[in-house]
Amino acid sequence: MNTNVDSEEHVFIRKTLAAVEKAERFERIKQVVVTVLAFGAAFWLLGSKGPSSELNIECTILIMVGMMLAVCTTKILSSINRNTKAVLQAIAAMQEKRP
Repeated sequence: MNTNVDSEEHVFIRKTLAAVEKAERFERIKQVVVTVLAFGAAFWLLGSKGPSSELNIECTILIMVGMMLAVCTTKILSSINRNTKAVLQAIAAMQEKRP
């Protein structure tokens, strides 16, 4: 009965590790897309000459602040995923060493 529990734990850890790796890849892709869109929007606003240039500056500042917040959030999530991955790999290695 103990081997069945160990097998279930091993399967759970492997599935969780795969999910963490998938989330890590998704976060990297999402960070690149959001950064490119934010830079594009900021440059478009800076380049467009509208009737109110003050509005363009305000929008650009908001986009830049939003982009900085998105990058910080992505870095935090990346750190969490990396640490979770390390812990799960250590647990999986411990289980493989068991007799």
